[in-house]
Amino acid sequence: MKKILFFVSLLVAFTAAGQPAIKIFAYSQETSPGNIPNNVTDESGKAVVTKKGVSKNYYFFAAYPPSVKVSFCEAWIGGRYYKLQATPVDSTPVVMINYNIPDQPVKEVLVPASKLRVRSLSPLGSPSGKIIRANWFRKMLSQSELIISYIYKEKKYFIPVKKIKTLLPMMGI
Repeated sequence: MKKILFFVSLLVAFTAAGQPAIKIFAYSQETSPGNIPNNVTDESGKAVVTKKGVSKNYYFFAAYPPSVKVSFCEAWIGGRYYKLQATPVDSTPVVMINYNIPDQPVKEVLVPASKLRVRSLSPLGSPSGKIIRANWFRKMLSQSELIISYIYKEKKYFIPVKKIKTLLPMMGI
């Protein structure tokens, strides 16, 4: 009986040592530019072309134990590939305030208070079509709105996120 318990505890220890526990917080938010004047000119009198329409911002955060050293590198958002930039978050909770209604601002807690190390993950550049051709990855891609990849102890891991939470739209940005 002691041998069985020893082997079970050994198995649990090896599987736990494989990769760290990383929690991903994923949000998207539509933004609209508000009122854009039709005839805008610069100092020289040339017409300025402004972008019209709704765009989408993404807010991704990773929380993990402070003793763990990981490097976040890539994201697939809706099947589109992006490189990631990771920046430290100084303190938690991370709160976003939506001032669409100035008298009634809406606070949204993006990352709760924690003693974990938190990084903000920002997609860089334009999306590309890079895909990993392995069947397990294509299946993960079809079942997830977001996949984050990271390197831990010189090995690449993937974290799927089934659904990106949608925040209230932001107007006039």
